[in-house]
Amino acid sequence: MSIIPAKRFLPVVFLLLLATGAFSQLRIVSPYSRFGIGDLADNNNAWNLSVGQLGIGMRSPFHVNYANPASYTAFDSLSFVFEGGINSEFVTLRNETQSVSRGYGSLGSLLFGMPITRWWRTSIGLVPYSDVGYNMSNYTTDTYEGKVERLYSGSGGINRLYWGNGVKLFKGLSIGANFSYLFGSMDREAAVQFPDSLYALNFRESYHITLSDLWFNLGAQYTFRTKSGLDLNFGAIFSPSRNLTARTDMLSTTYLLSTSGIESQRDTLVNRSGSKGKINIPAMAGAGVSIEKADYWMAGIDFKWQNWEKFLAFGKSDSLVNSWQVNLGGEIIPDINKYNNYLARMRYRLGFNFSKTYLRLRGQDLNEYGLTFGLGFPIRGMKTMLNVSGQYGVRGTTSNQLIRESYFRLVVGFSIYERWFVKRKYF
Repeated sequence: MSIIPAKRFLPVVFLLLLATGAFSQLRIVSPYSRFGIGDLADNNNAWNLSVGQLGIGMRSPFHVNYANPASYTAFDSLSFVFEGGINSEFVTLRNETQSVSRGYGSLGSLLFGMPITRWWRTSIGLVPYSDVGYNMSNYTTDTYEGKVERLYSGSGGINRLYWGNGVKLFKGLSIGANFSYLFGSMDREAAVQFPDSLYALNFRESYHITLSDLWFNLGAQYTFRTKSGLDLNFGAIFSPSRNLTARTDMLSTTYLLSTSGIESQRDTLVNRSGSKGKINIPAMAGAGVSIEKADYWMAGIDFKWQNWEKFLAFGKSDSLVNSWQVNLGGEIIPDINKYNNYLARMRYRLGFNFSKTYLRLRGQDLNEYGLTFGLGFPIRGMKTMLNVSGQYGVRGTTSNQLIRESYFRLVVGFSIYERWFVKRKYF
C-alpha cells in the first residue's frame, strides 16, 4: 500500500485553503444568474472545456476528471497529478435596442489526484459550483410619479471543496464517489426609485443568503479494448436530491433620493436575520461514451438531465424547468513520437455543447450552445502540459423583451504529472 508523504501532502491542503479567498471574487456577468442558485459552473477546467465539456465517459492518467469520480482509477499507481487554471470571460448582453459588454477574470480550479493502493485512487479539489453576478435596470413612466426606475443587482456564488475516491471492482469496471462541502453566499437586491420626485419614498429590498452543507455524487465506468486496439469507455453519473442547510438575512428600507443621487434613509420595514431554511438541489443523472486510440486520438459524447422543477429555496419554488445537455468533442495527436517536431506532439481539441437550460421566461425556454477548442502544449522531457482552451457561446434571445447573452471564455491551465512513489535503489 502506498503512503502519501506528509511533507508533500500538506502543501496540497495549504493551497486549497489559500484558494478559498480567491474564489470569493466576481466570476460572472449574467442577468440569468438572478434565478435559482445562479449560473451553474460545469467542467470548466481547461482539458474538459476544450472538448465540449465532456467528462462522463472519459479517462486519463494525466488529468483529474471530477465529472465522473470513477475515472480516478485511471491514475498511474506511482504518480501524482496536479491541475489548476485561470478563467477569463468577455460577455456581450444585447436586447432589441442596445448592447453592453463586460469582462472579468478569476481563479478557475485546483485539482489533485493520487494513488492510495493498487485498486484505490483519490482526488481532492476546489472548484466553483454556481455563480451570481448581475446589475440591471428598467425604466418606465408613471402618470403621477414620472420616471420609475427598477434596479436589480446580485453577486456571490457557491464553491465546492470535494474529496473523491475511485475503486476498481474488477477488470474494466470502476465505481467512485465525490463527497463535497458546498459553501458560499449570494447577495440579491431589488429597488424601486422615483428620480423625478424629491418627496417620493423609494424602496429597497436586500437578501443575503449563506449556504454550507455536505453533498455527494456517484459515478461508474466500464472500459475494454477492442481487437483493433481501440479503448471503449462507458460512463454514468448520478447525484440524488439533497436539501442543503442555508440561512437568509433580509432588510427592507425606504429612503429619499436627492437630485445629486445621495440617499437619505427613512424607515426600516423589515430587518430579519438568521432565518434558517433549506435549498434543494434536485437529482441529476447522466451517461457518456468515449472511444480512443491511446496517444493518437479520442472522441466522445455525453448526455445529462436534471430535475429542476423540484427546486425549492426556503420552501418557495422559482421559474425553473427540467434541464438537459448534450456534449461532444475530441482530440488528436498527430505523432507523439516525433521528438524533433513539436507541432506533431501537440494535442488539438475541438468540441460542441447544446443545452436546454433550467430557465423558462415569458413562456419561452432559454437554450444555450457553445463551440469549444483548445491546445495542449507538452513540456519537453516531462509529462507536464500547458493547456489553453476557449469557448464561444450564446444563451437566450432578444425576442419577447429578453436578453441575448454571447460570451467568449478563455481558460489557461496546467497539468503537472510527477512520480512520487518510486522506491529508489542505490548500487
